[in-house]
Amino acid sequence: MKFFKAIFFLALVGTLYTSCQKETSYEGGATSISSGSLKSGGSGDCLPSNVNGLYKVGVTLNTSNYIDVTVNVTTAGSYVVKSDTVNGIYFRGVGVFQATGNQVIRLTGGGRPTLAQLNELTIKYNGSICKIGINSIDATTPEAEFQLNGSPANCTGYTVNGNYVAGTTLTAANTLSFMVNVTAPGTYSLSVPSVNGVIFTGSGYFAAIGPQTVTLSGFGTPAQPGIVTADVATLSLSTKCSFIYTIIPSGGNLNATFTMAGAGSACANFSTSGTFTPGTPMNGTNTATVDAIVTGTGIYTVASNTVNGVTFVASGNFTQTGTRAVTLTAIGTPAAAGTFTFSVTGGSSTCTFDLTFN
Repeated sequence: MKFFKAIFFLALVGTLYTSCQKETSYEGGATSISSGSLKSGGSGDCLPSNVNGLYKVGVTLNTSNYIDVTVNVTTAGSYVVKSDTVNGIYFRGVGVFQATGNQVIRLTGGGRPTLAQLNELTIKYNGSICKIGINSIDATTPEAEFQLNGSPANCTGYTVNGNYVAGTTLTAANTLSFMVNVTAPGTYSLSVPSVNGVIFTGSGYFAAIGPQTVTLSGFGTPAQPGIVTADVATLSLSTKCSFIYTIIPSGGNLNATFTMAGAGSACANFSTSGTFTPGTPMNGTNTATVDAIVTGTGIYTVASNTVNGVTFVASGNFTQTGTRAVTLTAIGTPAAAGTFTFSVTGGSSTCTFDLTFN
């Protein structure tokens, strides 16, 4: 009888062990477990991070409520990243790191806030932690009053984060950050309509007046390579501005090595096409051509500063080394007549050209 009891006990232990192993595999979605640490600043805040959605008292969180955090992955594999529960809300993300290095991951929210307050949540992964603050607000909180920097022309101080590759679906690393000037606290909702298969969207709460940084998340799959010009705006279109970013061809090298011909002075072989008239928006016929000296093939982006309301941009794929002509397309609307100097930056060098607006 003791022998059979021993056999039963060993079988039970084995079953429990197998169940635990299956649970670990289910949680991470893979048999191996990743290692690494959450990225944070000197004060312990999650860096970089992104908070999206409105957190209203008594309203259950949905798919628009998420946070993005960054993990420095040292061993690829499954992961579980989660927060504690504060004021009735929490966040959690489960997946698989396919590579090492810095990875941006999205944690979806759950629960519902019970009080209007600033909630400091602790994010945990692999023994590391970082902090992130989220405002929960009353359900009757009004909309904020603010202006996008550069409105109604080109956005100023914006950053397009992540790589945009034709045919490759965007991830949590694909975001758009820009500056706004808030004149009255409240909620906000901003979006970029679909252009070439990509949209940006985001909502949140401005707790104070003055300059603020807003981050929108990118979604979709870029269709065609090239330069994309798009508008970011409020739902009511009360404030909007334009920005540009580059979609890389599928299979292309990420970075070419090149300098601008004539770097440090006038751009070599400069020429223009189209008519540049104050008050008339630029279109595809308004271009400027300059030379670049290519030492390594790959994707390139060349852009000017914004002068007199106009910016010149170009992107593409250098397939050969040597001196290559680059044609930049003008965007924006000229403000005044006269001759203006543009600085064109490509690679690590800059050249200049003068352009007369009739």
